[in-house]
Amino acid sequence: MVINKRNNTDRAVWEHQVPKDLQLEAEHLAKSTQALEATSGQQPVGSRSWHTEALLLEEGYIYNSHGCAHHMPYYVRDAAGENCLLNLPFHFAIDDAMFFSFAWLASDNPAQRITEPERVMDMWWDAFIQQYRQGGYLNVCLHPFVSGRAMRIEALDRLINRMKALPGVWFPSCAEMARHCLDNHPPRQQMGV
Repeated sequence: MVINKRNNTDRAVWEHQVPKDLQLEAEHLAKSTQALEATSGQQPVGSRSWHTEALLLEEGYIYNSHGCAHHMPYYVRDAAGENCLLNLPFHFAIDDAMFFSFAWLASDNPAQRITEPERVMDMWWDAFIQQYRQGGYLNVCLHPFVSGRAMRIEALDRLINRMKALPGVWFPSCAEMARHCLDNHPPRQQMGV
């Protein structure tokens, strides 16, 4: 999220986009980071955005979570082969907004979707169990304004309890997962470096 302008009540207006201008992107990322730290009392260490790897690293971020080139965490470098950043992939099939959000990103009426929570939880269980059998990883993307409804919370609670019933399941935050990957699976040096 970035600060765009001030409205007539002199409060910051935030947008869900990354500026194309690198200097403006850097300013917006710095302001967003400061706002998140002031609100939470902790420096953010991860993002789910299209921000430039170098800028995220400069601001102290250790991971991003927006690409889905693989189903397991992986490292991404910029076009110059530098600025290595961990990516914690997620997929839109494991994103609540794809199933529950009416008028998502100002979509037209034919693109609207409201799905039964049990159908979504069944799909997410199938995705989870496939990764569980492989010793894999699953990053579920939840929005409080989307899944924060009673019937969806109840369905999600049943899904989580079902997952917890299996041995060896770990429910880390993205920051905990990133630190685990960085500590146990650091990025490899590029050839010729």
